[in-house]
Amino acid sequence: MEAFSPETIQLSPDESIIIRLLDSTDAPKLTTYFKGLSAETRSYFAPHSFVEETVRHICRTLNPAEIVRLIATSADNQTIIAYVLLLSGATPSDAVRYQALGIPINVETDFSIAPSIADAYQSRGLGNHLMKKALTIARAMHKERIVLWGGVQARNIRAHRYYQKYGFIEVGQFENDVLNFDMCLTLSEMNNG
Repeated sequence: MEAFSPETIQLSPDESIIIRLLDSTDAPKLTTYFKGLSAETRSYFAPHSFVEETVRHICRTLNPAEIVRLIATSADNQTIIAYVLLLSGATPSDAVRYQALGIPINVETDFSIAPSIADAYQSRGLGNHLMKKALTIARAMHKERIVLWGGVQARNIRAHRYYQKYGFIEVGQFENDVLNFDMCLTLSEMNNG
C-alpha cells in the first residue's frame, strides 16, 4: 500500500528526515530514542513502557493491521527522532470513556493516535509532517475518525493547540494524575488543505 511507503522530507535546508514504518531491526534505535526523551516528554506519552524488553517485544510482533507504528529518522545516521502509534479502535479505558460520551468506538472506522517527538525536534515542523502521514494512512485504511490515545494533558498547551490546528475537537475531559482532554477528529469534516 502506497500510504505505508517511506517518505523523505526536508525538515530544513540542510536536514532530510525519513518517515517510515518501524521494522523488526529498529529495537536498539527505539530503545535509545526512549532513553533520550526528557522526563517532561516521557510524561506526555504513555501508551506503553519505555523498557528495553517492551521495545524488543514490540519489534518482534509488528502488525500494522492492528497498530501502525511510524518512526521518523535522520536521513544522515538513521537515529529515531519521532515515534507515532496508530491503533485501530481504542484502548479499553478510552473506549469506555468515549462510550459514556455517546461516541462509540469502532475498530473498523476509528484510529487512536499517540505521537512523540524527540525534545530537540519539537516545534520544528516535524509534527506537521507526521500528522500528514498519519492522515494519509488513516484514509488508506478507510478510517473515519481519529481520537487521541489517552487524551491530551491540559498542561500540555502546545500539543493541545497543535491538535486544534488540525481540527480535533474536545469531546470530554477526565482526570488521572492530571486533567486530560479527550479530543477527536472526523476525517470527512476536515479541511483537506
